Amino acid sequence: TLEHELIVLAVAMLTSKGASGVTGAGFITLAATLAAVPEIPVAGMALILGIDRFMSECRALTNITGNAVATLVVARWEGELDLERLNAVLDGKDVPPLVAEAQAARI
Repeated sequence: TLEHELIVLAVAMLTSKGASGVTGAGFITLAATLAAVPEIPVAGMALILGIDRFMSECRALTNITGNAVATLVVARWEGELDLERLNAVLDGKDVPPLVAEAQAARI
């Protein structure tokens, strides 16, 4: 019913706040959310337990990719993105570290 859906939504929003960044916390959050509505069988969690490890790995990869894209967007927005260096690194070319470049510029 709509009431059950709203309860699950509200509990999921509350329980998921402290779960980000903790491996396996999504499964515990889901269990706590489903336990709030007695009509939903918690026994179904056993099916999810087997694949949660792989789902957790995918969530981590998605998080890392999102952070990388956000970093590039902010750097481009602020005018700090060195496109030549970025393209060289992405093409697999040998690029000296920025620390060495800074030290050479001071000499």
